[in-house]
Parts: sequence; C-alpha cells; structure tokens
Amino acid sequence: MSFNAAASTYQRGRPPYPDAVFDLLARRCGLRPGARVLEIGAGNGLATGPLLAAGAHVVAVEPGANLAAILTDNHACDRLEVIVADFETATTTGGFDLAVAATALHWLDPATSTEKIGGLVRPGGWLAAWWTDFGDVSRPTPFRDRLDEVYRDLLPAEAGYRQSRSYMLDTDRWRGQLTAGGWFGDVAVEVIAWQQTLTPETARDLWSTFPNIAELAPADREQFLTRLAALIEDEGGQVDDPRLTVVYTAARTARTS
Repeated sequence: MSFNAAASTYQRGRPPYPDAVFDLLARRCGLRPGARVLEIGAGNGLATGPLLAAGAHVVAVEPGANLAAILTDNHACDRLEVIVADFETATTTGGFDLAVAATALHWLDPATSTEKIGGLVRPGGWLAAWWTDFGDVSRPTPFRDRLDEVYRDLLPAEAGYRQSRSYMLDTDRWRGQLTAGGWFGDVAVEVIAWQQTLTPETARDLWSTFPNIAELAPADREQFLTRLAALIEDEGGQVDDPRLTVVYTAARTARTS
C-alpha cells in the first residue's frame, strides 16, 4: 500500500506501458471491442486506459482507494467498473475473456491466485501478466554506471547494475505459477525493449515510487534523489534510459473445477 500512500507521485512518475503490449494482447489474447477484461491491481490506470481504448469492458480491481480514485477520474465511462478491494477478497462475476495483471502478479499469493483467476476466466480465454524492468543490463549506459555509485553509498546491500537480474525474467518461476493447477497452459514470453527519456524531475518522481528508495530515511532519500537528478543535469538535462517490458501470456484450459 506504499504506492497508494503516494498516489500522486506514482501518477507523475510511472511511465505508460509500450503500445506493443496491447498489440500483443489483441493479436494473441483476443483483446478487441466488446471483450470482457478483468484487471488485477489496476493502480492508477496505466493499463486500464489502453484496454478501454481497445473497446474492452473492464472490471478493474485495486486495493488502494487513492489510486482507484485517480483511475476513476481519468478513465470513467460506462465500460469501466472499479472494485476497491484486495483481489483475494474481491467478488465479481466470472466469464472473462481475458485477465491481466500489469506490475501486480508478484503481489498475489502464488498458492491461491492462479486458481481464483482460472475460475473467473472462461475456458478458451487468456491470462496476461507483465512488468517493466527499469533498466537493461544488456544495454549499459554511463548514466547507469554513475548511478551505481549512489546506490553503493546509500543502498550498499544491493547488487550493482551490471550484476543485477530481474525477477520478471525468471521464466521458470512464472511459468510454474501460471500453470499451477492446470488452469492455464500454452505459456509464451515476449520481451519488449524500449527506452524512456528522463529529466531530473521525471527521474526524481520515478525513483520515488520504488519501494527501496521510499523506505530510506528521509535525509538519505533526499540525498539519493538529489544526486540522481544531478547525474542527469551533468548529461545535459536528459538521458535515454533503457527499459524492458516482459509479457507472459497463457491460454485458459478446458478445466472446469
């Protein structure tokens, strides 16, 4: 719920998902006008907007009231229902064509969540889960190397940028979770490479949304964000920072119980 407590910063700081995510959902998972979509952990609506733009009817489940309010303000229409609740306790009518979890599946209990999602998605429907990795070790940059110095000073227990390995690329873990219980199969993984242009202000907002930065002592957090912004000032006021969005899609099997 730390995201909900800083909902306005999250709204400013988090970038949109690339269009290629929603192109993939249309191509592989049946996202289309009239499709019924369950969105798990909808946040401030970064995925909700494109889903609605594709013509879908969306039931968005979000436990944070502040984030849900932003989502509703930005995207209210007759094809959107917002449920303010934890997914585990939320109640909604099943028969969805598609369930999506954008930067949310890792917050759910892996022992029970797939079964609940499977019970809400119709046989022949789909589950899609994706995350954005804010960096790409295969595309190192001087900015990232210099930022490692800031991390070493203020978060010394964390791995350096070039040595890091994102949990979202742990394909064995996510294939196992998505196929647990036999509700979903035919898992595919697509990695979308892109970049985000950062200014000192947008970088401060973005890093403020990362839990490891938000949990620093106030003086350390401000030092981190000030040094982060200064690195970008040194690069002329903006940098292009690599991103990876990793998308898992899985087909709902014929299982009925």
